[in-house]
Amino acid sequence: MRTRCSHGDVAGIEASQRALCDWLDWMGLIGAGFEARVDRYIGYYEPYATSHDTLDRDTAVQEDARIAGRALARAVRALRAGELEVERSTQPRPRPK
Repeated sequence: MRTRCSHGDVAGIEASQRALCDWLDWMGLIGAGFEARVDRYIGYYEPYATSHDTLDRDTAVQEDARIAGRALARAVRALRAGELEVERSTQPRPRPK
């Protein structure tokens, strides 16, 4: 599941998302499809101390998370059954860690 998340200023979130996604890709994780992506701001005009209360009241974003979780579960089942096509490089890494 790929997510975008940020607290505080909403400017510059793309850099955080890119860094997180690049790191997950580097670790070999694969995407679970469009429905597994959550891209929401929650209470970004509110103080961090009460942002969890805002999330607790936001039933729409909670449903987004449930949809993403179900998409992830479907992708895992398909991967285990050999039904998920995964693009993998056959080339050795030039600088393995």
